[in-house]
Amino acid sequence: TTLCKAAQAALSARHFGAARRAFEALALDSYGLQCPEASFEFLLWLQSAGACLKAEECMEELLSESHKERLLISQIKRLEARYPNPSVSHVWRSLVTRAKKESPIFQRFGLSDLPPVDELLVSNLPPLTLVLTLQIHNNFLYLGAASTPPENADPAVRKGQLRRLVTRTPLKESELLICLQRLQELNLRIEKEMISSLKIDDDLAAQYAEVIQHADKAILQPFTPDLIGHFWQYGRGIDHPNNPQKILLLPDSFLWPLPLETFPSLTALIGTARSLVCRDLSLHLLAQRTRLTGPNMVPKSSVLLSDPFNEDKLLPSEDPKSETIAMLHKRLLDAKVITNTEKSLTGKTLTVSAEDVKVMLADSTMFFALGFGRFFSVLNSRHFFGQDLRHVKLLALFHRAQNDNSFRRQTKSESTKTITQQAMENTYGAPLLASFRGVACMVQATNPMPTSLNMRLFESFVKSVQGGKTVAEATEASLQMQERPEQRYARLLEGGAAPGGAAPADGKKGGKAPAAPAAGEAVASPPEDLLPHHTKMSVMIIGLAWPSVDGAEAAPAGGKKKR
Repeated sequence: TTLCKAAQAALSARHFGAARRAFEALALDSYGLQCPEASFEFLLWLQSAGACLKAEECMEELLSESHKERLLISQIKRLEARYPNPSVSHVWRSLVTRAKKESPIFQRFGLSDLPPVDELLVSNLPPLTLVLTLQIHNNFLYLGAASTPPENADPAVRKGQLRRLVTRTPLKESELLICLQRLQELNLRIEKEMISSLKIDDDLAAQYAEVIQHADKAILQPFTPDLIGHFWQYGRGIDHPNNPQKILLLPDSFLWPLPLETFPSLTALIGTARSLVCRDLSLHLLAQRTRLTGPNMVPKSSVLLSDPFNEDKLLPSEDPKSETIAMLHKRLLDAKVITNTEKSLTGKTLTVSAEDVKVMLADSTMFFALGFGRFFSVLNSRHFFGQDLRHVKLLALFHRAQNDNSFRRQTKSESTKTITQQAMENTYGAPLLASFRGVACMVQATNPMPTSLNMRLFESFVKSVQGGKTVAEATEASLQMQERPEQRYARLLEGGAAPGGAAPADGKKGGKAPAAPAAGEAVASPPEDLLPHHTKMSVMIIGLAWPSVDGAEAAPAGGKKKR
């Protein structure tokens, strides 16, 4: 149709505002239930055009006018505005060729260069993966779903086996906004409680979980019967070779802050294993993560940035022999879990500057950060968005621990930023910035958590990734750590010894059982999940979570890397 051609022409010219308006009409008004294949495809295009539009806003806000990529793109736009058909200009063609090679953001603007949606689903996702795009438009929540077929040698046959579903349900944006504000208020109260406490306040955590349950009933629960009826044709409880095995979530920016991976309606479909669920900003961006690379690849290496402001202090109630973040940093470097020891930095030894972090990002394929407050108080988003990160396979930010010093510093830092800049550094903005700068996969902590839990979660994750596990598998292993309830908030002792000396230091299931208590001694509680539910909801995986991390080195202690 004419509107379809107009939308594709707008994409080719990188006019994402016009493309978004065209795809909105096509997705929401033109096809509907009469043609779910077209409706699903246009919902995906609408989401991708919206992500590019937001990235354009970030470029104009964060990149200086003298930045080489902004200058290059501005020259291209100037020629396009001057000539009706700029492709006949040799200058325009040479500038576009250069931008496609040198600019990660321009590469990701090339949506029109990608194959059709059907091919993207078959070639970029594992078999039996259920793709769910969730978008809010005009007080309706739209769901587009598609399941990739089982493994088959012929791609043409697999494309014909794709199953799709589109539907919608009323959802007032004002009610969702109230829900998000309530969650933000509870997290702020939890942060303040952690200034003087080692634990997460149980009452506040229960209130947080209650809000999440209400959100689940309004967002995912209305769609559950349709999803089961369409993709689990014989019922959820019956195994079938065509049942989906994994889920890729594609929420819009409005729904992004919600921990959809832990919603009861979703876990009822696929189970509680977090290794089976990941998310991304759009399907086209996921495909670009595997297809687009930079001209100069960095040798495989990992770096660690820990406690850059040297704010980690033991409280009087903690064991004086407990391990600090600086000690953990040294232990991971000594064990060769982090390979680039020269570039890895901790605030205990020197004051970390923004330039130091930029060098770390430029010289590594895996960047790990552990600390207090928010990562963008260490490296301003303007500096971060100016980096070419196409060589970075994994960006892992565990930066939501909190204490008195970090809370004061964070509050002061946030007060100097504009509202627009704060929005570009939130739980949606940070992955958007990283993705359009070329990062393949990102893991971020979104909720505040006690320092002890943050350290143990981080250590388990890093060791699992370097041991050869995928990011999804490493996250799952970290979330399943076990500990006795009375030792949940206790730090490991110096050298990584377990607190109390009973549970295994790595916290894995099936560790050596504690010795039987002597007569008159209290019986130790059986191990249970180390991480409270509020902390589990904090971990968010964005991007290529299921393939092995290309930048992972050999496993520690001489173990062999898994393929």
